[in-house]
Amino acid sequence: MTKTEDQFDGMFLALAQQHEGVQDLLDTFFSFLARKTDFYTGGGEGAAEKLVISKLKKYEPNALAKAASDKAERAEQDRRRKERLEKKRKEEQAEEEKIDNDSKIVELTDEQAVKLQEEIDNKKSANAAVAGSSNDCNDSAVNDKTTDSNKSNVSDEEEEKNKLKPNSGNGADMPNYRWTQTLGEVEYTLKTLTIAGERLLTENGLNGLQRRCTYTYKYE
Repeated sequence: MTKTEDQFDGMFLALAQQHEGVQDLLDTFFSFLARKTDFYTGGGEGAAEKLVISKLKKYEPNALAKAASDKAERAEQDRRRKERLEKKRKEEQAEEEKIDNDSKIVELTDEQAVKLQEEIDNKKSANAAVAGSSNDCNDSAVNDKTTDSNKSNVSDEEEEKNKLKPNSGNGADMPNYRWTQTLGEVEYTLKTLTIAGERLLTENGLNGLQRRCTYTYKYE
């Protein structure tokens, strides 16, 4: 189709939309030719009819070919659509048959039954071995943890035994002396006041605490 053939398509489509079908459109067109042109009288008697028939024959093959092409295209589309539907139906049918086959009870021969039972027993034995190994590892870990905890408790008990327990005066009872203390006073009671006793006071750092504490010596 050339540019000349389709350049007025928009105008003719707009005109056709204002009519009720092709017959109504042709009535308007031939009425226009009769009223505004010499189409019917300018070419002599019968010339107008011959011209219309010639133009009809000129474009009729194109119209028929286009109609046939459109019909073939629609048929091809319909064929492809049916093929897709048939393929989908077969796939669904195959899936249903597979489900039915899976749900059916299959009767085994004696040989197949023995082989299946052996496979089941082997799997059970393997699972039991894995479970036993896992339990042994867990028991070992628990035992190690319990042993470490017991050792820690024994060590704490021995350390607690070696600690010097305070007396009623928040001090301590030693072999040769006892001492008590408050916030402002430290009291030492010596069984025997000797040079060794005085040295004992010095060795315990009492001389360095004289600025903060007051010492009271009592003799038994």
